[in-house]
Amino acid sequence: MELKSIFAILSIIALVVTLYKGWLRASFAFLGTAFLFLICQIITPEELLNGLSNKQIIVIFLLIGLTAGIQKNIGSGFFFKLFSQKLPPAQFRFRMMALVGGLSAFLNNTPVVAFMIPYVKDWARANGYPASKFLIPLSYSTILGGMVTVVGTSTNLVLNGLISKYDYPLLQFEDFFYLGMLVSLIGITYLTFASNFLLPKREENQDKIIEHLNEYLVETLVSEHSTMIGKSVKDAGLRNLKEIFLAEIARGDQEISPVSPKEVLQEGDRLFFTGNTKAILSLIQEQNGLVLPEESHVSKLGLFQLTEAVVPSTSSLIGERIKDSDFRNRYNASIISIHRKGVKLKGNIGETKVQAGDLFLMLTGRNYERSEYLRDLIIVTLQGEIAPEKRSFKRLPSLIAICFLLAGIVGYVDLFLAAFAGIITLYSFNVLNLPTLRKTLDLDLLFILVSSLAIGVALKNSGAANLIAEGLRMLSSNESPVLALILLFVFTLVLTSLVTNAAAVSIMFPIALELGTQLGQPLTPFFVGIAFAASGDFMTPIGYQTNLMVMGPGNYKFGDYFKIGFPLTLIYAATVLCFITWYYDFN
Repeated sequence: MELKSIFAILSIIALVVTLYKGWLRASFAFLGTAFLFLICQIITPEELLNGLSNKQIIVIFLLIGLTAGIQKNIGSGFFFKLFSQKLPPAQFRFRMMALVGGLSAFLNNTPVVAFMIPYVKDWARANGYPASKFLIPLSYSTILGGMVTVVGTSTNLVLNGLISKYDYPLLQFEDFFYLGMLVSLIGITYLTFASNFLLPKREENQDKIIEHLNEYLVETLVSEHSTMIGKSVKDAGLRNLKEIFLAEIARGDQEISPVSPKEVLQEGDRLFFTGNTKAILSLIQEQNGLVLPEESHVSKLGLFQLTEAVVPSTSSLIGERIKDSDFRNRYNASIISIHRKGVKLKGNIGETKVQAGDLFLMLTGRNYERSEYLRDLIIVTLQGEIAPEKRSFKRLPSLIAICFLLAGIVGYVDLFLAAFAGIITLYSFNVLNLPTLRKTLDLDLLFILVSSLAIGVALKNSGAANLIAEGLRMLSSNESPVLALILLFVFTLVLTSLVTNAAAVSIMFPIALELGTQLGQPLTPFFVGIAFAASGDFMTPIGYQTNLMVMGPGNYKFGDYFKIGFPLTLIYAATVLCFITWYYDFN
């Protein structure tokens, strides 16, 4: 066993543990591992940078931009038809999953889920059902639908990028379509009925805040004798308080949120503080003219706009303390509570380091607008009226772009050309512009994808892939390709439950390549196996971005994913492996 092979395997184990524990931001962890392989001369600088010119990687970013344009052009009125009806929960769940699963076959599933969360929550609330019965099915159905086509998930495109690097034939439309449709149908049917029994019935975080609002906000009144009258918030010493912050000012019928440090205080202002209750009461005791009002308005919700937002795994806030992020100025909102893995965090909000999947409950102004998709924060509270449905001809740019995309998916034209033509179409109709396209450019994702490809090359160059493949072959008794495929599938499935799907497929690709070569078998069944295994994260919220996105809004705990996801994983794995064995005559 060569030293380089051992080093590569240990580095991958360290990467997986780092990602699982959240010790480093994902992009830094991947870049650091790739750079380590570069220093140790396991890969060359050219091999590290090859991902920047990989056509499949570029296609991923073209599709993200295309998705943003199509979503913007279609508008919300089209979707609201589904949610405005009184339906039994099982029927609604099936209709919702069929819709988002179909969308995810063609569009990036992360913005699809971001767009749909508030509408699903709104429907559930309006019909008296807990949102926790619907949001995991929303995520899982987009994962299932994404497997129908090569563009439905970045997993498939990353895999094709790796395959093209070694000049093997790319996986085609039919390699995904038939199996993807089968697992989607079976998975959605299972979720339609099992969700009602296996998912928890939990009160929403926002409802808890509303019910116990006095625990989160302390209302004070600027009395007529206050020394703060006529002073700005900063001059009155209310700007950089320890353990507390001024979230909102109510002045008559006017609300001021977030509060500017230059805002001048007036007699009768009601100041709402959030944070450590004892610290707020200490502030009142300083004889500055702040008093507790005889009649509290805290529980009168007309004064407040409560908004929920999820921190996606691509957010630049991750790892940053709230007080160092200039949050109120950047996002025009004040955080009053943070929930993580279904539990409200205690302690000083300002000192809290942000993690992916955190749910922020924020106090915002009345004019706060919900963005369709922000890289740093995904707003999951429905605000404002539903936009009126657009006339069909106004959707013409999206229809043309989708036609280009379909032509690329089925292989009539090159997928890169199809995605680029769709972007140009939307740009020509002023649906997309350069600022919007710049906003969709996710450097963290780029670093992860490029580094993932380099890590895959390092596993092959070091001999680690060959070593692991030999181990899998020995476990399969050297004679059974089907058993070897099963072991490869299970290995990938476990890995994708701990790290991202793109990372899992990048790590497993060289192993699948070596295993198929050693067994003298066609490589396509092994490639399809790791593609579906890498996207099959139904047991944890970690491996797939959309699972993490619904965790806070659904008030889920880690075990909720396993409870409903373990049976689904067994069904999914059996379906995939039986189909591959039959379809490719693999034995």
